[in-house]
Amino acid sequence: MAVCVTGRPCAQLRQNRLREELLALVAREIRRRRWRDLDAVLLPAGYFRSDEWYGPLDASERARRLDDEDFASTCRTAASRLHGPSPGCLVVVGVDSRNPNWGFRGDQLLVAFGPLGVAGLARKIFPSDGDTHGWGRAPYLLFERDAADPGRVVALPYGRNGLLSVCYDAFLLAELKLGPTGKRRTMRYVSDESDRWRPFGRKARNAYLSGFDRLLFRSQPNVQFVAIHGFERPGRELRWQRHGIAGASAALGGALTVGAAHFAHGLPADPFNHSLASWRVGARHLTLGPHRRAETLRPMAGFHVSLAGGAIAALVRLFAVD
Repeated sequence: MAVCVTGRPCAQLRQNRLREELLALVAREIRRRRWRDLDAVLLPAGYFRSDEWYGPLDASERARRLDDEDFASTCRTAASRLHGPSPGCLVVVGVDSRNPNWGFRGDQLLVAFGPLGVAGLARKIFPSDGDTHGWGRAPYLLFERDAADPGRVVALPYGRNGLLSVCYDAFLLAELKLGPTGKRRTMRYVSDESDRWRPFGRKARNAYLSGFDRLLFRSQPNVQFVAIHGFERPGRELRWQRHGIAGASAALGGALTVGAAHFAHGLPADPFNHSLASWRVGARHLTLGPHRRAETLRPMAGFHVSLAGGAIAALVRLFAVD
């Protein structure tokens, strides 16, 4: 299931508290409605804000520090609350972090929390052009080990494997099937675990993405969770639906692909529209270019919730497939 949220990605640490309250409310309402046998609850990219810089850390240290974040206890509690009717259900949440003193922008992460802590995490590996070439903005730095990190794929309760994708990572699946294309030029800067970085050359980029391709081959994910930063309003997500969501499903052999995003100027009023989900999209979809269709998967159910005073609201939608 997926949770879309009003407003924009979290920009300040003090905003985390309100978002923790909303997550707790969502978990309570899911229990009240007796939704059962859920694999995961997905929230948007940048749902929480961190003051850490995770890029240079190895996977185990990233997980340890994420478990120490103030919002982590709320995520663990939500997963525990859902565990009874949905054993093993994960809370999958986007976390953006501060800009470090390296001259680059902060992390963009997607973290899967279970009742005991971090069960998987992914750092963004396929930036958009604006992420690395935006005028007046610090560029996004990649790290060598992230593309092949097995933590990007999480075991789900009912035998599926879930791929964690941070925003534009969703477009990488089609790129691997169709490429290499000019889109890889957006991968401009890379680092190892030290404080050194270098321009990302063509051969190095291709080798980096080959690591991700091998990870997909080994893990065979059949569900993809895509945390999207956001859209201005309902209706602006159509390009994403056609090329990002449906394209990713087609590239993964028709795998269920579900997205969650912020909507700056109000959520879809009808839970069954603008769903950001696809399933069983055929491989031919990838060859249609600008003629790709939306291939939207309709949710089974949905509801809206908001905190007192309407300070922040969420649209919660349930997706189910065979």
